[in-house]
Amino acid sequence: MAVLQRSSFGVAGIEASRHFGVGAGLVSMFVVLQLAVYAAAQVPVGLALDRLGSRSVVTAGALVMAVGQLLVATTHSITVAIIGRVLVGLGDAMTFNSVIRLVPAWFPPHVVPVVTQLTGLLGQLGQILSAIPFRAALASYGWQPAFLAAAGASLLAATLMGTFTRNAPPGRWQPDTSGSLGAIVASIRGIGAEPATSLAFWIHFTVCFSTMMFPLMWGYPYMTAGLGYPPRSPADC
Repeated sequence: MAVLQRSSFGVAGIEASRHFGVGAGLVSMFVVLQLAVYAAAQVPVGLALDRLGSRSVVTAGALVMAVGQLLVATTHSITVAIIGRVLVGLGDAMTFNSVIRLVPAWFPPHVVPVVTQLTGLLGQLGQILSAIPFRAALASYGWQPAFLAAAGASLLAATLMGTFTRNAPPGRWQPDTSGSLGAIVASIRGIGAEPATSLAFWIHFTVCFSTMMFPLMWGYPYMTAGLGYPPRSPADC
């Protein structure tokens, strides 16, 4: 559901330009700010995760994304809509790491790498949900119903997460509130000094840039308005 909320604007760029009466530059601000908030929130979200656990953080993130999509659905103000997408970025930031935190708590060590990779891969189904059913709703019913449906999907995810998920088997999870500000800063410095961390950063920065730009921003508008490919009708979807 988080990936659906994240990528929903990637198929709505042309409609967003019309809906808000702005050019492509301002429309791109939605995604740029959303991703900037996602990156900036990683450390605060990690601290909240230590103290509150995955269940609370993911549930809260899904609720924040629902509020963000609700703002986008119900406003014609570009400022309010940007705030909505910022909230989507914040809620998105609260999701993946929190879900990954559940894996070693519930699975034996020898399958943790496989389950972690499967979690990431299955999450990308959210891009398919935005490209097919969300896009079909946008074409058939318009801006507000499509984004209200996305908000409702996030609310459903929050309900399911809060109802059925546990941080760990009974007796295996305790909140960690021991870290002082100095210890947190020292930990971040230590992580940043690790060669593996630097390698992972630059791999994502260089290799993932084009693939992220395509589904999150201008892939669909480029293929339809730019290259002239016909949009698929809801019946085809």
